[in-house]
Formats: sequence, structure tokens, C-alpha cells
Amino acid sequence: MTTIRRLGPPRDGAPVALVLPGAGYTAQAPLLWWSAAALRESGYELWGVDWHDDAAAGVGDPHDFVDAHVARALEALPAEPVVVLAKSLGTFALPRFARTGVRAAWLTPILTDERVATALRGASSDHLAVGGGADPSWVPSTVAGTQALSIEVPGADHGLEEGGWRASAFSQAGVVERVVAHLLSAG
Repeated sequence: MTTIRRLGPPRDGAPVALVLPGAGYTAQAPLLWWSAAALRESGYELWGVDWHDDAAAGVGDPHDFVDAHVARALEALPAEPVVVLAKSLGTFALPRFARTGVRAAWLTPILTDERVATALRGASSDHLAVGGGADPSWVPSTVAGTQALSIEVPGADHGLEEGGWRASAFSQAGVVERVVAHLLSAG
């Protein structure tokens, strides 16, 4: 069963940010955790979807899975999200949010999926995609011509890890800074 929970203290009337994790990469994992912490410190009310148990039981069609979970999450939020932060499985929400005015960061989007790639191709500069050069799911040629911003971390895998923990931590800190700068530039 999908659970949605506030990530941090309530902030009545604050802009809402929605965190969509990967199948095995929860909101407590580094890229999402630190990005969410920066948003929280900047006055956002953070909400995270936890679909780990459902994903472990089997996703089936990832579009249907994510869409159903996001629909339930949106019903539970105190307001429409103005920011979306998603990783891997969570990036299957890209088709839903590319059509809205939401500002988003898509970490390791599954660009081998045609619907995700098509959505990113049509996305505006309100969207940022970040992928690893050694991640088979990151195929930037499939989104040529997009207005969305993109960052490739050379040599990084699907977890945006590369060359041991020190190199990965240093590289991920840079990614978090870029993600947060993008998300906080929301008008």
C-alpha cells in the first residue's frame, strides 16, 4: 500500500515539494535526502511517497504503478506540488508532470522507456534530468532537442556512483547543489 508522509515539520501554507523515490532508492538515500533537506531549509513542505513494499512485490507496468501511486499521493497532499524531485522508478511520473507548471528534477530517468523519453523531449526548461554516463538507462540521444536541462555525470552508474565512496560522495554533492539550485529557481 502506498504511504505518503511529511518529510519534516509541517509548514502551513508553504509551497509543497513531492519526492518520488526509486524502487530500492528511498527518500533517505543521499541524492534525495540532501536535496529534500535543502528544500525544507528553504521553506518548502516536503512530502514523500513510499512505495518500497509495493515495488518489492512487483511493479508490473511501471507507468500504471507510478501513476496510481502518484494519483493517491496528490489526493493526500495539502496543496498541489510546485516542485517534484524523483529518482529512477519515480521518473515514470515525468509524463504526468511534464504537462504541468511544476518544476522538477529527474534523477536517473529511464530514457530507455519511450514514454519517459517522449515526455522529457517535450519538457520545458523547468525540468532537469541527471544521468550517469555508465548507466544503461541514461540515453541522452533519445531526448535530443529537448528544452529540459540535463547533466551527465561521466562514469557514474544508475546510483550516480563512480570510482569509490569518496569520488561518489564528492560527485553527488555537486549534483545535489545543481538540483537544488534548479528547484529553488522556481518563480
